[in-house]
Amino acid sequence: MGQLRKDSFHLVNLGCAKNLVEGEHLAGLMLEHGWSPELDPQAARVLVVNTCGFIQPAVEEALETILELAQDKRPGQVLAVVGCLVGRYGKKLARSLPEADLLLSPGAVARLPHYLEQPPADRLVMAPPREVFTGRQPRALSTGPGWAYLRLADGCNHRCAYCTIPAIRGRLRSRAPEDLLDEARRLAQAGIRELNLVAQDLTAYGSDLGLEHGLVRLLEQLAAIDELQWIRLLYLHPETLEKTLLELMAKNKKILPYLDLPIQHVSDRVVRLMGRGLAGPELERLIEQIRALVPGVVLRATVMVGHPGEDQAAFDELYDFIARIRFQHLGCFAFQPEPGTRSARLPAPPAELAQERRDAVMSLQQQISRQHLATKVGQVEPLLVLGPHPESDLLWHGRLPSQAPEVDGLTIITSGNPAPGSIVPCRITRAHHYDLEGTLGVQQ
Repeated sequence: MGQLRKDSFHLVNLGCAKNLVEGEHLAGLMLEHGWSPELDPQAARVLVVNTCGFIQPAVEEALETILELAQDKRPGQVLAVVGCLVGRYGKKLARSLPEADLLLSPGAVARLPHYLEQPPADRLVMAPPREVFTGRQPRALSTGPGWAYLRLADGCNHRCAYCTIPAIRGRLRSRAPEDLLDEARRLAQAGIRELNLVAQDLTAYGSDLGLEHGLVRLLEQLAAIDELQWIRLLYLHPETLEKTLLELMAKNKKILPYLDLPIQHVSDRVVRLMGRGLAGPELERLIEQIRALVPGVVLRATVMVGHPGEDQAAFDELYDFIARIRFQHLGCFAFQPEPGTRSARLPAPPAELAQERRDAVMSLQQQISRQHLATKVGQVEPLLVLGPHPESDLLWHGRLPSQAPEVDGLTIITSGNPAPGSIVPCRITRAHHYDLEGTLGVQQ
């Protein structure tokens, strides 16, 4: 086994796209301070785990990753655990993880290089989440050719009964429009063609800055950047979705007709216990309005089953709603009581029943998805070429406007190999449950 590389770091990012952006900033900060990246954890001087702590499976994944790295940790290596898991559990986590040499909450992660040089006395730094990384701070992109995330804000002002995010990430803190536009221009000049906008709640963007129609105004300016071809919106709260946003989406072809709506449930009783505002009839009217104003819109939704208050009738209402609305994409989570939340104090259906309901929903969605995808066979659509397929160097892959990164399916390229990062015509030749196949080089 060779010597550790001096001033080298190995970074593991866990969790959502927003966390990935934070990890990219952490990598950028390390590079700026003279550290070099190392793919082999056995050779790195510093091991950094950027954690998620939103739900129990994420907590378990983070702990498993930390302990795996700790098991093979060599003398002289430093194991730094940063992010949401630390923000959620703080001193309790520090006591249970003697393997970690440094623990930083979200409010302290921007000072990671400083604390590596001057370690805190008790290994743990808890700081309130007050800021959000800006475009002026270094960032090392990790998303691959042609696309990137643009993080508009951090924190959330909603108080959903099951959610830990406000406690971990604090209240909404939006970045200034000028800062976002500057970063977007730099990304576009560097070859980014698809910009995926992320935040805990995009529809709330700018409200803390006193901006009126903040998201709509920002989109108008982002769409004016010549090099950008696709702008995708992820995480739009249905209760604050503006008609003006839908009208802009219909008018400006750079803003993809793709909406990601975390509806969570449709039963009035369950929705009220969740601390949310829109139940089935209001959601159905909203979706009707969306489809009327934005022809051909692609809808992605997330729902939760097994929440307190969900009896069989409430689940049947949700199941029937999904069958009737026919979302192109759907994610479903089984409720797990998260300590510190209001929902955790309420009686819930058994975990086994929640999992059965999740399986039923995903089985239904698989059928719906395949039927949606089958209608694309024979069509020619623009495709963002991503390069070799993650599971085979013999095949390439890409994404259509209807396929968001990480959460939706892919399009497998069976013929043609234009440059990764380019957007080219693709003829769809076959549909699977969640993925498509297609050939490139066709004329529209």
